[in-house]
Amino acid sequence: MTTLQTRMTALAELENFNVEVLDNNGNVVDPKTNGFAKYDFDRRANRSMTVNEWKNKRFEKTYPGYTCRVLKDDGSEAVGQTRLDNVRATYEEQ
Repeated sequence: MTTLQTRMTALAELENFNVEVLDNNGNVVDPKTNGFAKYDFDRRANRSMTVNEWKNKRFEKTYPGYTCRVLKDDGSEAVGQTRLDNVRATYEEQ
């Protein structure tokens, strides 16, 4: 079975940002947990999409029963109205 870590690595490679997966109680899910579906998108989300839109339209539809925190490169959480291009830019600023 495929671990959550493997799925989140593939998601990060496509979307160009990292996420931290949470269960329904707001607890961080162990990355070694098995049984997560493939993040089945061919292209990354539109740069003008907000974090909240991405979570609702992509992440939570792919992984029902879970939510996530979208992370900036420094590990801080990107707030809901932040555009994805601004999140991605934090990974490019080095």
